[in-house]
Order: sequence, then structure tokens, then C-alpha cells
Amino acid sequence: MLPDHVMTGTVIDPADYTIILIASVIILLIFPALLYWGWKKGQFKDIEEAKYRMIEMEDENAR
Repeated sequence: MLPDHVMTGTVIDPADYTIILIASVIILLIFPALLYWGWKKGQFKDIEEAKYRMIEMEDENAR
């Protein structure tokens, strides 16, 4: 089933494209900002530590 604007031949409002463009730019800016924030906070320094910490915590709780 085709959308109504295709079936009737009406033109899509350019404001709709502007909203999509703005939302896309915001999403494209959020990703590098969060990546930079994680790098500055040290989230990527020791990625192996988390799994060992979980095992240690499990052993402590089992006792």
C-alpha cells in the first residue's frame, strides 16, 4: 500500500525534510561527543578489567 501523498500526487512539505536534516545532524554530533566523553573519563583504558571484576565479585558472594 502506497502512502497517501504518493497516491494523491501531493508534494511533501519541505519543512519535513528540514526536521529530518536537523535530527540527523543532532544524532551525528551526539555520537562523537559521547565517544570523546568516554575517552576523557577513561572508559577505554582497561576494557578487560570489568569481566575479571565480575568474576571476583561472584566468588565473594558465593562464600
